[in-house]
Amino acid sequence: KGFFAQLADLHRDQVVLFSAHHGDPREPVGMSMCVQDGRQLWGRYWGSRQEFDCLHFEVCYYAPIEWAIAHGIDSFDPGAGGSHKRRRGFVARPHASLHRWYNPQMDGLIRAWLPRVNALMLEEIEAINAELPFKADTPALGL
Repeated sequence: KGFFAQLADLHRDQVVLFSAHHGDPREPVGMSMCVQDGRQLWGRYWGSRQEFDCLHFEVCYYAPIEWAIAHGIDSFDPGAGGSHKRRRGFVARPHASLHRWYNPQMDGLIRAWLPRVNALMLEEIEAINAELPFKADTPALGL
């Protein structure tokens, strides 16, 4: 909770929120948070209060893409996870992630597990990108 409060205080001009409403316009049913840096936009977090068909895609892809176009953003990265990004024209890329484990036993378990999971994720990224409908030598894609 403190992280998000500090984010709002220190980086208000770089945080872009997208919300969807159903019924009460003051109560969002779903939201996503993106971070803008210059002419780049990155999707990071999302959540919902109820299930709505395609809500995730609206607040995580379609609304941010529309906003990015309207604001002259050159690059939008919707974040980590999901092979469904391929169907929406996004190249899979590895993402850095920072975590802190306060339980030493849990910390040890996860540190031992991470190299294997990272290797598997890189294999999955390669497999996803092999199925993209783009030419592999397109410089902007970085493939």
